[in-house]
Amino acid sequence: MASPPQLPLADDLFLAAHDTPRGRSLLSPATLGLGLAAGLLAELILWRRLDLRDGRLTILDDRPTTDAATTAVLDQLIRETRHRQVREWISFLATGVATDLVARRLGRAGLVHRHERRGLRRHRVTYVPVDNAAAGWPGSRVRTAVGRGELLDIPDLVLAGLILATGLDQHILVTYNASEREHLFDQLRRRLPAMLQELVGHAEAAVGDAVMARRA
Repeated sequence: MASPPQLPLADDLFLAAHDTPRGRSLLSPATLGLGLAAGLLAELILWRRLDLRDGRLTILDDRPTTDAATTAVLDQLIRETRHRQVREWISFLATGVATDLVARRLGRAGLVHRHERRGLRRHRVTYVPVDNAAAGWPGSRVRTAVGRGELLDIPDLVLAGLILATGLDQHILVTYNASEREHLFDQLRRRLPAMLQELVGHAEAAVGDAVMARRA
């Protein structure tokens, strides 16, 4: 059987976070939002639309991408010329913007379906993977490749970094031994471009701040 096509990395992260029997998220909405926000910014860096240095985003190319989600983020960055700190953008996109953009993109691809629950006081919308195998594929792909000692491509290295940053590794990479973890960390150190390393680092810090804020 052929492997599913590789999706945009934020979509892969969303599916990996919902790799559960009933499609419920393994992450809190806040943590998922932070991971997806960083994922969309990483996609724009891979599109060569953005540069990241010393915590500040710079627009390299203001042309739309061929994708509605990343184009929406780029358009907003273009409008907000005075606010280019990456942590500000991760926090802003994590308020629900990133999750909505990614979920809608997956919906258009037929990979998730929308669940709507209405109560007396609360209206809740969730997006659930249509196929459990598709939801499990991104995490399985990373886990298997590293377990075999293979090199990940750059999008999957970013995905792996965001899996670690959000704590998803406690579910997806739980079977790794010390050697396999070191193989992954070595790839992240040696092969992930500096600006993407920096982005993953900011995502990890944002998740840590969010966890501390909830405990305060």
